[in-house]
Amino acid sequence: MNVDRVAVCVALGAALVALSGCGGSQGGASATVTTGPNATVSAALSPTTAVPNGRSIFLTGKDLAGRQITAQRPPMYPSCAACHNTDGSGGKHLPGGAVSADLRYAALVTHQKTPYTLPLLERAISTGVDNEGQPLNPVMPRWKLSPQDVHDVADFVLTQLK
Repeated sequence: MNVDRVAVCVALGAALVALSGCGGSQGGASATVTTGPNATVSAALSPTTAVPNGRSIFLTGKDLAGRQITAQRPPMYPSCAACHNTDGSGGKHLPGGAVSADLRYAALVTHQKTPYTLPLLERAISTGVDNEGQPLNPVMPRWKLSPQDVHDVADFVLTQLK
């Protein structure tokens, strides 16, 4: 086996160990190996359940383990999609004249003076403070989620709702 093939095997092995959680790291991991004149092998990893868990929370109000998400006050609807639609387009008219926000990428990032980032969206979901530091309409639930669940649903919204 030549040196480049060995390096590829080592990089893939390290990637598999990191993905399986045996590497002791939290969250994602990466491995990069450079061999030969211009050969590079790179593997970036992220938890395999983040997007499915975020999707489940968004669409059903339950995480992948089947636990119902809760809010500080009982929410009007049991899931994000019930207000914001399954595609994140929003536009649902709510009590008090509120209209559910469009959560698709263009609305959250492209068309914002201060674009939402993952931490800003996590803050909005869990504390009701928007990307400009202003309180969201009180009709928006202040969801009580684990740090992993709030990360997963925010990641799902930012990366999967087009």
